[in-house]
Amino acid sequence: MDLINKLIIRFKPIKFTPFWWWYRLMSHKGFRFDDYSIWSSFWSSLNRGWHDMDYVYKFEEFWGKGSYPPETIVLSERDYDSLVERLNEPPEYNENLARLLRRPSPWDT
Repeated sequence: MDLINKLIIRFKPIKFTPFWWWYRLMSHKGFRFDDYSIWSSFWSSLNRGWHDMDYVYKFEEFWGKGSYPPETIVLSERDYDSLVERLNEPPEYNENLARLLRRPSPWDT
């Protein structure tokens, strides 16, 4: 059984995959939960969370290193003033919206 454990744990194509972490957890070979340095690696490997959901990484992968700019919107002074006016004026009363907001939430009933 030790030979199978060593083969699976040392098999590089599956190393650090969710199956590899699961097998190490189930076999209890060389895996200690009091070693907190591996907790983040274990949980992020379950769905490759930080690696696949890192937007900057994906953006730079497509557009090139250093291309991730801070997002800015440039408006003329006239457009900015009209935007501020629209934000400051109250919206028209909507009876349907008011009725919807008076209803109890589904999780409260």
